[in-house]
Amino acid sequence: MESKAKKILIYKVRNFSEKFDDTFAFVRENWKVLFKYLTYLILPVCLLQAISLNSYMETAFDMSSISSGKSSDMTNVLQSLGWSYGGIILTSMIGAMLLVSVVYGLMWIYERRDERLEGLTGSDFKPVLLKNLKRSGLAVLFFIGILILVMVLTAMLIAMLSPLIALPIVLVLMVVAIPLMLFMPVYLMEDIHLMPALQKTLRLGFGTWWSTFALILVLGFIVSFIQGIFAIPYYITVVVKTVMGMHDNGSEFFDSAGYSFMVYLFGVLQSYATYLLSTILAVGLALQYGHASEKKDHVTMEDNINRFEEL
Repeated sequence: MESKAKKILIYKVRNFSEKFDDTFAFVRENWKVLFKYLTYLILPVCLLQAISLNSYMETAFDMSSISSGKSSDMTNVLQSLGWSYGGIILTSMIGAMLLVSVVYGLMWIYERRDERLEGLTGSDFKPVLLKNLKRSGLAVLFFIGILILVMVLTAMLIAMLSPLIALPIVLVLMVVAIPLMLFMPVYLMEDIHLMPALQKTLRLGFGTWWSTFALILVLGFIVSFIQGIFAIPYYITVVVKTVMGMHDNGSEFFDSAGYSFMVYLFGVLQSYATYLLSTILAVGLALQYGHASEKKDHVTMEDNINRFEEL
């Protein structure tokens, strides 16, 4: 009988190579469970997102016909472009909420079960998933409010002082964005309220800023590269359809329902692959959070002491 691989601890101090290896080891060990829940929850979102993406791309290419005199209704085109882009943003937020809720919910269960994710049923996972969805939704609304506030304050400062003030603001936001990448693991994997989670995120994130940045850079590059490969068929078919649509010869085939459906399926594939591959980065950030928590707060030691006191 094949021996079971050693359990991957979430809360553990790791060097960069260990975080990198354990990220892929966790995905490799639990890919069936991750694939099942992510497909069940996110694939419907991809079906809707591909509709918005197709509409956006077609409308964007239609703008070229306006400048050449084929259309004069710029208002309708811009309105359609705005609605399509809004659909992409909305479905992307929903997809991201589902992604982090599933991944961090499963990692939370994995950490606490001796049998890990083996034998996990939908009824076992449902309470954790619903809790994470509520929390991730609250977090999205919170950060949208923060983003609007920052944009308003930036506009006011530019109006009162100088447009050059935008440069240091952007730099500060870029620096702060790195620690904030740990917010979802903190908020979804701990029994903690939103504001304390934000404070803890900034404390742990700035305390491990460089290692967090390095992990995001490397994993982000790998994930983005593979995502780009899955996006190639979609953009090729869209460009070919657009180019051939400018000519009369052969345009009927590229305007057919069959070709349009193929473009749509490639759009679904692109969105679906994007979410699945983003799981790698999400797992890496969770291990980075576990590394920072153990390094700064000695979580495992405190947990062992509490268990000893209960004996």
